[in-house]
Amino acid sequence: MRKMMGFVLAGAAAFVLTACSGNNASQSTEAAATTVPETQTEAAAETESGSYTVTDVRGKKIEFDAVPERVATVGKPFPAIYYAIEGATDNIVGCNPSSITAYNESVLKDMYPQLENAETDWCTKDSTVNVEELLKLRPDVIFIYSTKDKEIEKMENAGLKVVALRSAELDSVKENLQIIAAVCQKEERGEQLVQYIDEGIEEVTSCLADVSEEDKPTVVELYSDMNVSVKQYDHWMIPSGAKNPAEDLTGKMAEVDMEQMLLWNPDIIYIGNHSDLMPSDLLENKQEGRDWSVINAVKNHQVYKIPIGAYRWDPAGVETPLMVKWAAKIQYPDIFANMDMKEEVKEFFELVYQYELTDEQVSEILDNRQK
Repeated sequence: MRKMMGFVLAGAAAFVLTACSGNNASQSTEAAATTVPETQTEAAAETESGSYTVTDVRGKKIEFDAVPERVATVGKPFPAIYYAIEGATDNIVGCNPSSITAYNESVLKDMYPQLENAETDWCTKDSTVNVEELLKLRPDVIFIYSTKDKEIEKMENAGLKVVALRSAELDSVKENLQIIAAVCQKEERGEQLVQYIDEGIEEVTSCLADVSEEDKPTVVELYSDMNVSVKQYDHWMIPSGAKNPAEDLTGKMAEVDMEQMLLWNPDIIYIGNHSDLMPSDLLENKQEGRDWSVINAVKNHQVYKIPIGAYRWDPAGVETPLMVKWAAKIQYPDIFANMDMKEEVKEFFELVYQYELTDEQVSEILDNRQK
């Protein structure tokens, strides 16, 4: 089913929650009637002069005389988030080099060709800023994670407007959407996107409400080689009904050996997009010194490369509902027999990015990275 382009909340509420086998429309609509969560920030407040202020995650008020036209983004996923609010513009004059790496691997390069013009030599992949080079870009605003306090201090000391955003968690993504939307003077758009994220995830969790813990598949994500997710990706693992055997380890990620993998013997293995590994490396036992053939996930051909849409799906982001749906369909094929991921992706991009994907682009997202 295809939906009209443009983001209308009533329409979004009407079409979600239709993926479960056996769910009827009235149940779906009722389950989708969620409330937009209150942001932890204040909405953009207009002043008598026509300027406005935005409060970032530090509680700092940043005043703007006009909507910024020259934007620099330090956080890697920020260009895709900005695109969801503003669409394809020439506004992003600088971004993290890793944003361009993801851009070149994703359909964002087709959606947002202007981003190719963004400068990257003012910022390192680990988000260290060269203020001298940044000043040459004459940015009206810089978006950066609040954890980069030294970089924030450097930029603010140079007289630049810095909006700090929160990192890592899905709730942070929703808060960041609302803050960026406030900077762009598009608060209603930010609220719409937050509601759609919540509804998309609720579509899956409502279908899995009756699945017992013992019936959940054991799932491991390889972030890079034998570095596995512990808590880093709870935002999609938990709502998709995955049982992560690494959850009792410490930290967000943990390095494990093959002996540990054998003990876990996962039903499904996902390979993250920060890794050069591909499913065939495990399925065809290409890694010297490791025998993957005895692992259930490999025996049953349940090894998958996580997709990239406008950005990587495994980190918390705008496309987390797609990650949750994609994983849930793999993990519970009977429950989600009625869910067509190709249609889900098309609908999502139309509503969130206001961009109509071709069949080839959908295939690029879902199929081309599974070999």
